Amino acid sequence: SEDRGLYKTTDFGKTWQRILYNNPKSGCADVIMDPRNPDVLYASMWEFRRTPWSFTSGGEGSGLYKSVDGGSSWKQIQKGFVPGILGRICLALSPAAPDNIYAIAEGKETYLYSSIDAGENWTRESAIANVTARPFYFSVIQVDPIDPKRVYRPAFNLSISDDGGKSFYDASKQGGWVHPDHHA
Repeated sequence: SEDRGLYKTTDFGKTWQRILYNNPKSGCADVIMDPRNPDVLYASMWEFRRTPWSFTSGGEGSGLYKSVDGGSSWKQIQKGFVPGILGRICLALSPAAPDNIYAIAEGKETYLYSSIDAGENWTRESAIANVTARPFYFSVIQVDPIDPKRVYRPAFNLSISDDGGKSFYDASKQGGWVHPDHHA
C-alpha cells in the first residue's frame, strides 16, 4: 500500500512523518542508528509479497540506504554488493566501533558483507550455509557490544565469528548446547 516506508516521530509518537519510501510494494525491513550521532541512520527496504501459495522476496524496491541528517535525505548504498535485484537485508552495527557495520543481503548470491568506514565501502565476507540460509526468515545478525569483530548469526544454528565475519563456527562446538532454529 501507499502507507509503506520508514516513519519518524519527534513528539513521542503523537505524530509520524514518513522519511523513506520506495514504492507501494516495499517496506522498511531494518533500521539502525549510529549511537554517537542520532542523525546517522541506515535502513534496508524490502520488496516482499506473500500469497497463500507462494512468496517473492526482492525487487526493484529493495535496497540499503544511509541518512546523515536524521532522515531528511537518503543515499542508496550499492558499492561492494553483488549487482542485481536484492531481497531482505538485515543490519547490525558495532556499539564499540560504530563505523563497523554488517549486512546480510539476499540476492542471486547471498552474502554477509562488512563495512569499516560507516557504510561507504563494503567487503564480501562469509557465505556459509548458516549465514546465508533463508535471509527473509532468519533476519538477524548481531555484533558483540565490546568486540567489533565478534559477530553472531542465529539461523538454523547459532554461528559465531571472531574475525569480522570471514569465518564462523557453530556455538554448540564450544561446549554446551544451543537450541536450533532461531526465527525472527
